[in-house]
Amino acid sequence: MADDDEGANLLIEVTKDFGETYAEVQAWAVPPSDRYPDGIKYSMQYGTTDGKTIIRYDNFPDHPGAAPHHKHLSNGKIEDIEFSGLEALYDRFKQEVRDHGEHW
Repeated sequence: MADDDEGANLLIEVTKDFGETYAEVQAWAVPPSDRYPDGIKYSMQYGTTDGKTIIRYDNFPDHPGAAPHHKHLSNGKIEDIEFSGLEALYDRFKQEVRDHGEHW
């Protein structure tokens, strides 16, 4: 966790091992700031065990031109997303992992 996240409280931490793929979800409540105005910092990664991203949702503000809430695709592109809350995004992420054939 970066120094600018002092006061962060872990909300969720889940790792699922699917064999050659995995899903990892981490989310923290953080003090609202210019970097995280919603007071939430999160990453939801679905990838291969050899390090390739299949999909990743995050709100790390270090991607020029990307919206605060965005999705990384396997082809390297970044899509802006609507953020209607952590629980809704977590459900969406899990469904996309299931859509790739995983049992979650």
